[in-house]
Amino acid sequence: MRIDSYIQQMLNNSSEHELWEKATVEDIFLTEKELGLKLPESYVQLVSEFSNGAYLYLVQEVSAVGKGNRQIAPIQAVAGRQWSPVDREIPVWESGFISSSSLVPFSLDHNGNAWCFITGTLTGEEYPVGYLDCTGLRMYGIMESFAAWLGVLIKTRQEVIRTLYGDDVICGEMGLG
Repeated sequence: MRIDSYIQQMLNNSSEHELWEKATVEDIFLTEKELGLKLPESYVQLVSEFSNGAYLYLVQEVSAVGKGNRQIAPIQAVAGRQWSPVDREIPVWESGFISSSSLVPFSLDHNGNAWCFITGTLTGEEYPVGYLDCTGLRMYGIMESFAAWLGVLIKTRQEVIRTLYGDDVICGEMGLG
């Protein structure tokens, strides 16, 4: 999914972001090779046309590709973290389960949690995304794509997870402040 209008909106407010050099084709290839999967089209467009890794609206990090930059690690380095010692089914707050081996984090937060691509199914060049509570090993906020996630961020200019749930879930269940 193309995100031209989102990139233009963010460029119009570029002082609200921490930005880096754009990713090259080689950066993207390196990351896809190391991960062993194709990155979603909207994420590739963001890192190649806007910034290779960014801190958007100074509230939400997006991982880089290639070798990363001096502030933000490349996605393949972040994906190397183990959510659990073995592949396991992670419960989804709304319902169902997701295999931990299908998760590739693209946005870490200060709580130690991560927004992840759910790589089991690539639909129209996009993966669904969800928020992994790394302490409780539970998924929240499943969205259809990175583009949908980015749209919420641009509209609200707040951490996406905080726009999806009330304090009962954010503070009560997840234990976020």
